Amino acid sequence: MNPIQLELFKIDKQWQQVVRQHPSETLFLCLGERHEVNLFESYFKYQLTEESRTNDMFLLHYQEFQNKNDYGRSLVKEWKEIFDLWQKDTKAGVVWDVETGEGDKNYKTDAYFPVRALVRLCNLYPDLKLKKIYVQLAPTSIHDVAGLSEWINEWCSCIKAFDNHDIKLVYTEHHIHRTLKKLKQGTEFRINIDVSQLMQNAAAHTNREKNDPEADYQQQILIASNYLSKGKHEQANAILERAIVIAQKQGLHEAVVAARIMLAQSLAVKNKKNEARQQYEMALARAGANTLLSAHIHMSYGSFLLAHSGKDEAKKYFEKAIKIAEIIENDFIAMECTRLLGQLSDSKITGSAKAMGYYLRCLEIARKMPIEKRRQSSMAYTASIMLKKYGEESPEGKKLDRDMQQDYGEDWKSMAEVPKNHANPLS
Repeated sequence: MNPIQLELFKIDKQWQQVVRQHPSETLFLCLGERHEVNLFESYFKYQLTEESRTNDMFLLHYQEFQNKNDYGRSLVKEWKEIFDLWQKDTKAGVVWDVETGEGDKNYKTDAYFPVRALVRLCNLYPDLKLKKIYVQLAPTSIHDVAGLSEWINEWCSCIKAFDNHDIKLVYTEHHIHRTLKKLKQGTEFRINIDVSQLMQNAAAHTNREKNDPEADYQQQILIASNYLSKGKHEQANAILERAIVIAQKQGLHEAVVAARIMLAQSLAVKNKKNEARQQYEMALARAGANTLLSAHIHMSYGSFLLAHSGKDEAKKYFEKAIKIAEIIENDFIAMECTRLLGQLSDSKITGSAKAMGYYLRCLEIARKMPIEKRRQSSMAYTASIMLKKYGEESPEGKKLDRDMQQDYGEDWKSMAEVPKNHANPLS
């Protein structure tokens, strides 16, 4: 069993335990980091393959959610097309009537439509009544967050009205950056995967007999990352120094730089300022101009200097990081460094005019990013700072609040967490 198969086995074990503990639940919400919920989604995909041994029925849908009045019909349309093709191949001649008839006015969305279609399918095939039907929604984009929340709530109400607890809805969410916050029901469970350990095991599994120096370097980085995630800095530092030696011997230029940044950050955590500064400067000397790696180093070094040296020196590196980010079109780095410059420019002596200029630029940059990336940035935090300065009842404050509600939803202020000075722009 390879490392990925092992993780899928663990997910299956956790999933079976959750559904066993909540047999009457109609909605399951899987929470985790992006890589964790992606792996959970892969588990669902596996259930659709011939290799799966499940007795249950799994359906996975990527249709974008545009509005609450036709989303359910888009699901049923896909099911019906597959069903009709199956009937054509088998020549069974079974007719699946998906039209709903009376009672539609009881609902404000069309969530009743797929629920009734599935209930009728179960009536056509009594064996389905012995199975659980899990419908996972994974829309590629959501145009109406409030509408999707209402749609899901009505799905659950409709299931309960039919007294059919074998048809379940599944939805995955980032455990911190939640999209749907107004769901009235559902069982939440957290997927936990040690991604550093998983990648380390995968690297060891694939490089078992190759003895490839580049793969050896990657494995050292993964081992070091695993140590760092557990706070074991001394062990991580030793591994990183070994990775640097391997990369230097093989002439892996960028690999040397990347390992030095990791080592500098680890040394800084243990308050070894001089050693960390030395690693940053060696990394900068080899990073090259106008590269993602160079932007990352300038941002990271600026954060280090801000914590251990002074504002003026840190500003120079943030400004350089912004210039590089603009050239390579990395909006995330440009925005975070602009936000930091705004905070560094804000003081009781000089006033906040200069800072507000940076903050306004921050929001301009953020709005160019995809919504999901925007939610992971410090946009909400920056807007909350601006709102305090404007005043919530001022015309500027009210406009900002309306704009943020449009981007994030009515509860955008709850997402205004204080960001770390050095967010990871490579993730």
